[in-house]
Amino acid sequence: MLNRRQYTRITRDYRLEYGPFAAVFFPAPLTATRVKNVSGSGVLFSAHEQLPVGSKIVMSIYVSGWKQENGSPVPCPDHGSELHLQAIAEIVRVEHDEDTGCYRTGARFVGRLH
Repeated sequence: MLNRRQYTRITRDYRLEYGPFAAVFFPAPLTATRVKNVSGSGVLFSAHEQLPVGSKIVMSIYVSGWKQENGSPVPCPDHGSELHLQAIAEIVRVEHDEDTGCYRTGARFVGRLH
């Protein structure tokens, strides 16, 4: 099978929070979950609800072992430190996981928030 991915996926267990796209403009509660894997173009995470394919969401990913220094992300020996990344993503895939009752949700990054 031909792999058309532009970026390599890496398995990570980062903290992730997501919510409706409108949360960019109007404060809204975000749903907490965990990253399953991530790449330069998107993320796979577990959701308790089935998000519609094609919908846009806002997400925050907390990358452990990194920090912001002089405007750039740099590795940090303190693995308790987290780099907070905010992005807009489009839902591209949703699969029900019979074992957990959750939805394995794939999202493609379409923008970054500062």
